[in-house]
Parts: sequence; C-alpha cells; structure tokens
Amino acid sequence: MRLNKEVRRLPRLAPTSERPGIIDVEDAVELNDQLGYNLYRAALLFRRELIRALREHDLSPEQWQTLASLWAHGPLSPSEIARVTLQDLPSISRMISRMEKRGWIVRVEDPKDGRSFRVDLTWEGRQLQAVLPPLIFEHFEEVLDGFPELRRRRLLELLQELRQVLGDPTP
Repeated sequence: MRLNKEVRRLPRLAPTSERPGIIDVEDAVELNDQLGYNLYRAALLFRRELIRALREHDLSPEQWQTLASLWAHGPLSPSEIARVTLQDLPSISRMISRMEKRGWIVRVEDPKDGRSFRVDLTWEGRQLQAVLPPLIFEHFEEVLDGFPELRRRRLLELLQELRQVLGDPTP
C-alpha cells in the first residue's frame, strides 16, 4: 500500500480522556507536522548524502566520525568511540577491525591500563584528514546550495541546543 497525501494521518497513541480506550480520528496527528518525524527524515536524508560523499573512499559515516574524532582528540578507547558514534561496543569492535585492515588505524596499548587498548591513526589515516573534510564540505555546499547561510547557522544552533537537551554525550 502506497502512502499519499490523503493517507498520512495516524491516530494519537493515547486515548482521549472523554472516551478511554477509543482513539479519536479527529485527533489524528499529521506526520509532516511532527518534530520527531521531520528530524528523523532529515537525519536519514543527510546520512544518505554523507554516504554518497564518502563512497569513493569506501567509508561509512561511523568510520568517518571515528576518523574525525581521532584527528581531533588523538587515541581513543573503543568505549570512547562508541560514545562518540552512539553505537554499541560489538559494532565498534567490528568497525575497528575493518578500519585496521584498511590501514587507517592501529591498536596501541593503553598507557594507563596495560590490559586495554586505544585506537590511534596510522600514517594513512592521518593523510585522509587532508582529503575527506574538504570533500564532504564541498559535497554539502552543493547539496545545501538552496538553503541560505543564515538559516543554516540558525539550524545548527538549534540542533546543538537540542542535542544538549537530549543528553548527547559529546560536546
């Protein structure tokens, strides 16, 4: 069944107080008017564009985020990478192995705890810093060409504020 403009209304999850257990179709919610729906859709669309921008380097958005974090902060533990990428540790472990095979990162002993390791950049991983940020910036400049700079800055401020409200663990 295809959705069209006439079939975009969903009933509220909570029943009305006048008729407990009965969902009032009059109170149905228009998805396009919902903040969560629009944020989620925008995030999916943005991710799709990021995947396109990274395609020629065969990088995932999470790998890109990991590289950018390592460029900014130096060696990180797998749990720190999980916090930054909002992924679980098993996913991070697999990603680290893939990135290590590609020659971008290396595991190094944690100086504070010899039983643990940290992830650091290799020479190849450091070289990507000169290539990837400009590539991504240029891609999104083209994609967002019709979105005025002033509105972009305001949206960025609002999103940063929303991340704080939602308890984002990264600054």
